[in-house]
Amino acid sequence: MAGRKKAAEQAVAPPDYVLGEQIGHLLRKAYQRHTAIFQQTMGEDGLTAVQFAVMVTIHEAGTVALTRISQLTAIDLATLRGIVARLGERDLVVVEHNASDRRQRLASLTKQGEELVKRDLPVAARITELTLVPLDVCERIAAIQVLKKLAGE
Repeated sequence: MAGRKKAAEQAVAPPDYVLGEQIGHLLRKAYQRHTAIFQQTMGEDGLTAVQFAVMVTIHEAGTVALTRISQLTAIDLATLRGIVARLGERDLVVVEHNASDRRQRLASLTKQGEELVKRDLPVAARITELTLVPLDVCERIAAIQVLKKLAGE
């Protein structure tokens, strides 16, 4: 019983803890704002930001292993498989076994997927601009640099 009381006392936030000033809270709010802008701007394609990121990664890499997409997008493999399956159902991505290593699965864009990415890349650039609207030029550069550093890049 004494151990629980001590743990509860330690779990109480310090008096100077203000949720609205915490990095995780602010990142979540900024991401929610970006996601709303993405959904409003990308519109009719019905892709999520994560699905679009996967498609752009495949577009840039060509035929690529799912494990490599996972590394490049920071999406765990189990989640990625679901994303790729949904994109496959929409005839945007095709996944095949590697002929030289049957354990490896390779993804590529279909013609329809390639056309969608090419059409939507300028829209995605506009989404970035809209997300950064509250920032001046120097703040935009600083924000990108700070986020890259926090992401370990």
